[in-house]
Amino acid sequence: MVKTDLTYEEKKLIIEALNNNTELPPELMIKLFPGLAEKFDVAKLDRAKIVTLEYAGKRSEAAILNQASPTDAGSPLQVERCFKGGSLTGETQLDLFKKAKDGTEDNWQNLIVQGDNLQFLKTCCRNADPLIKDRVKGKVKLIYIDPPFATRGDLKGSGDEKSYSDKVDSTEFIENLRERLILIREIITKDGCLYVHLDWRTIHYVKVMLDEVFGKSDFMCNIIWKRISSGRKATSYKWLAVDDIILVYTNGNHKITPQYQDYSEEYKKRFTLSDERGPYFWDNIGSYSEERLKKLEAEDRIKYPKNPNAKPRMKNYLFEGKGVIIDNIWTDISPVNSQAKEDTNYPTQKPETLLERIILASSNPGDIVMDIFAGSGTTAAVAEKLGRRWIVCDFGKHAIYTMQKRMLRIRESKALGKNVKKNQKYGKPPKPFCVVSTGAYDFSRIMKLRENRDAYVDFVLGLFQSSRDEKDLSGKYRLANIFGEKDGDPVEVYPVWNGEYLKNIRIDEKYLKGIILQSRGKLKGNYYIITPETCTLVGDTTMKNSAGNDVHFKMLKFPYKILEDVSRNFQIQQQPSSQENVNNLINSTGFYFNDNVEIEVERTKQGLKITRFETKILDKQGERLKELDGLAMLLVDVDYDGEIFDIDRTVFAKDIGDDGVIKMTGLTESIAVIAIDKHGNESKVFIV
Repeated sequence: MVKTDLTYEEKKLIIEALNNNTELPPELMIKLFPGLAEKFDVAKLDRAKIVTLEYAGKRSEAAILNQASPTDAGSPLQVERCFKGGSLTGETQLDLFKKAKDGTEDNWQNLIVQGDNLQFLKTCCRNADPLIKDRVKGKVKLIYIDPPFATRGDLKGSGDEKSYSDKVDSTEFIENLRERLILIREIITKDGCLYVHLDWRTIHYVKVMLDEVFGKSDFMCNIIWKRISSGRKATSYKWLAVDDIILVYTNGNHKITPQYQDYSEEYKKRFTLSDERGPYFWDNIGSYSEERLKKLEAEDRIKYPKNPNAKPRMKNYLFEGKGVIIDNIWTDISPVNSQAKEDTNYPTQKPETLLERIILASSNPGDIVMDIFAGSGTTAAVAEKLGRRWIVCDFGKHAIYTMQKRMLRIRESKALGKNVKKNQKYGKPPKPFCVVSTGAYDFSRIMKLRENRDAYVDFVLGLFQSSRDEKDLSGKYRLANIFGEKDGDPVEVYPVWNGEYLKNIRIDEKYLKGIILQSRGKLKGNYYIITPETCTLVGDTTMKNSAGNDVHFKMLKFPYKILEDVSRNFQIQQQPSSQENVNNLINSTGFYFNDNVEIEVERTKQGLKITRFETKILDKQGERLKELDGLAMLLVDVDYDGEIFDIDRTVFAKDIGDDGVIKMTGLTESIAVIAIDKHGNESKVFIV
């Protein structure tokens, strides 16, 4: 490990920053991480004279990219369920681990990721998770994001519900979005493209911030999408806002594939003549090569005038024209309405034709398309239909089940393309995709990874932000269970794949003394042990080696609800409990393990009634939430097939009576529900 010479004052600053949970000055960050000096040349940025936004809480790019806190550098991906041809495959984490190790493109699985998109982007940038290692970072051709952009007064919350409108008026929104965009810059290909969809409320701030992150030279244009009709009633005191703005930034030499729209009816009137090839008119001949002219003559498409001074003319056929090239003002795309077949009843859903134009213009078949504010899954659905690979992410369980349903039923949805018929269906099953989670885990699934030591080791190292042991620390200390390193110190993974260790061996003082003895006195400083909580009888412990040096044993235990060393800053963001705040910008840290949720529901004349609901989550005072207080939403499948839960309706807690009564019509004989608590824990499917 490279040695860093720090003064007493600098060491004091580091200690104060750690104690106060504050960020180190940029100059000290660069001294601690010398590799940053070349990547982030402050003098070069100053010479570029880029206009920047300055505000309280703005972090340096160095801190964002290097994640000064080792507990905040992304979270591993855990497989929830996988589908092929629209049916569950039963594939597990181990199955995908083996496929990823194979490394062939044929093993690609499209991904729906449930969790904080910031943590997911960090995982992509870290490029260590075996499910996406060397498959995502630097390989995403197109990223479209549609972050929430409402303002105070547009959305309202009550009680402890902090609606997004409470955040957007502060700099928190800008900084949270900036952090994600810096990470996006690291994921996109060298010739990739980014589309950021906003409206007039925040566009100007975000434009300045994007110039800073990507550089003014990478700004291609802004697209104006006229999303609503001008026919709406105007007011006497302000202009009616009818547009959204989409900022387009490129990474390197990205070239748009021109898109065309049909000729106007007025233009088509020029094609007054017709032959066996279709309508045409005699047009002025272009500047063609001799070879091209001969070909046109052979096709009887050129007419030479009697006047030798006049220019020849040629047949201009309607079918040969591509149409009118589309510029950056889009007035021909209508928003999703409640009557549209693609409508998922999800707020802020964007029309498929909008994403169709973007994806066709800025990607090719086989390219990876990503959307980290995926919502209803329009980006995934359009990317699928256009032959692209896709990754989408959202925090809300409501969004995840909505996207899952949309992909499973994509065969019945409308086909895309210029030449498709009006009501033509897509007609194809979805390509293989998986639903994975990041940040919230099922402990039993982790323990099942014991069947493959490498899969287990990779997962738990990722859980605690540790790198694989590439310095042969295992050989240096003669300890076989060292598999990783954290800040240069060895990390042992307790060998749960060995049944003897799970049954009869526990980490106690004797176990720790054995480690010191086996290392022949070479071990000193920090020594981390990743272990299930039930396998250790001691906490953090300091012992002396044979030379009298301290060995600090640090226990990284799981499962436990909150990482103890960052408990003061840990946030478990709540799932939305009303329709108004389903698009909140989530910013959680660390990880936690799922708790059991119990739900029982019965039919009533009015619809449904919750007769029992239990969750183990606590309120801010550490007390167990009573009755329905911990419920965020109830997902309903009105025609459950007994295999795949296919969401039909979402009932938010706000719309459930105090007595648990849910007014609902149109119920069938095959109803199933899933309860989601405010921390995102979900119940098993309950058949009503």
